Amino acid sequence: MSATMSPAMSAALSLPTLQLDLRLDGTDTFGTLEWVLASARRTGLSLQQMHMQGRTARLVTEAPEAGLLQLFLRRVEQGVDLAVLEAEFTEQEDIEAADTAEALAA
Repeated sequence: MSATMSPAMSAALSLPTLQLDLRLDGTDTFGTLEWVLASARRTGLSLQQMHMQGRTARLVTEAPEAGLLQLFLRRVEQGVDLAVLEAEFTEQEDIEAADTAEALAA
């Protein structure tokens, strides 16, 4: 039995994502990051990746629907002790188009 997924199955399992770059205040970096991660969890997001460098953090989160990612971003933008440097959404249609292009190239 093969453990690989077809492109159609892979696209069906792909969820909308948000890549979020933040600058955290230096007075309570851990507290601010903890607040951001708790907000993501309460919104129903899954953390896929996190990278820290100094007082900047890059989070990649996913959710079952794009509206939850937008809600999370609005909540984070209202937070204190941080600044949103960049927010990039990947919608389901973008994921499916990339998967289709990859399948055609193979």
